[in-house]
Amino acid sequence: MIMINYRIIFKCLISLIIFSEVIGQDCYDSSILSPTPFMGNDGEIFKLSDGSLWEVKYEYEYLYEYYPSVVICPNRGVLVINGKSLNVELISASTKKAPTQGNNKPNINEWVVFEESNIQGTISGIVKKDYTFKTLSGHIYVVDDYSIQVVVEVMPDVTVLQKGESYKLIIEGFDDPLICKRLK
Repeated sequence: MIMINYRIIFKCLISLIIFSEVIGQDCYDSSILSPTPFMGNDGEIFKLSDGSLWEVKYEYEYLYEYYPSVVICPNRGVLVINGKSLNVELISASTKKAPTQGNNKPNINEWVVFEESNIQGTISGIVKKDYTFKTLSGHIYVVDDYSIQVVVEVMPDVTVLQKGESYKLIIEGFDDPLICKRLK
């Protein structure tokens, strides 16, 4: 006697429908480089192997995936991972320095990667407004928002995004990005 598990068949069919629906929509294969693990929760910022940065929107999946292979569909704002479809939003399409306008000021219409580096020293304790960071490249940032995070990190990786005169620091080990001002 053959036992048919209809629940497994149904899940496979749904995954196939989602995958086939998004694959024809200017989608491409990629993998998530950071963070590790990738959780798939609202507000999580992740970096793909092509250098683009994305943010998960309105999802709470708790995936715990390390360097997962994914299908990304930029025109639809969809990421497919393990048969699940997540809403995502492009933050930065490349890892190049900020594009400039005719007056040599950064483009103020989108977040772009300003630098990828490490924070000097050890961060220990509470990080809140007016906390100062210095990167190995010598830039100094001061937290400008009211986010409070408790961390202990030694020389964590940092990706700094720029939008006009604002900077968003995505620091390894932190739950949320920090909005900062650049002092130097």
